[in-house]
Amino acid sequence: METLFLGLRVLVSLGAVLGLLWWLQRRFARTNGSAASQPEVRVISRQPITPKASVVVLETGGQRFLLGVTEGSVNVLHTADAPEPAPDTSAAPDAGFAASLKAAGADGISRDPYAPVPAGHTATTRRAGRGAHALPGVTPGKSPLNGSILSPDTWRQTGAVLRSRGRKG
Repeated sequence: METLFLGLRVLVSLGAVLGLLWWLQRRFARTNGSAASQPEVRVISRQPITPKASVVVLETGGQRFLLGVTEGSVNVLHTADAPEPAPDTSAAPDAGFAASLKAAGADGISRDPYAPVPAGHTATTRRAGRGAHALPGVTPGKSPLNGSILSPDTWRQTGAVLRSRGRKG
């Protein structure tokens, strides 16, 4: 029975200490001021000059500061007014892109490379007359290794190209 009372007393004491810490944290966090009342400091860019020195552009309170930062000091090199923020254009789509997209799809041909070619249209690539393979006179194999470095056909094609270059030079 004594151990039960001792355990309850420890739990109540722990709860009181935690409650006091929570109350103190909330009280002192308010008196230090909120983040909205302090001006925001943004690093616009940083350019290292030497391993221990750099130039930094900061923006705060409508001002831009060019700072020289070294290991032992920070010096203000220049101060200027911050430029006005650019209007948000992300909400409105780019009219030029929309127009070019519309013009590209105006002929009714799908630009999807895997889509079938509609009847009456011919392929306009250099390889169109030769089929899907890259080298002339070689028919694609039915091997799952077709086109990979492990395929015997790939090695045969490579040898043929190297032999033909040897004769020309």
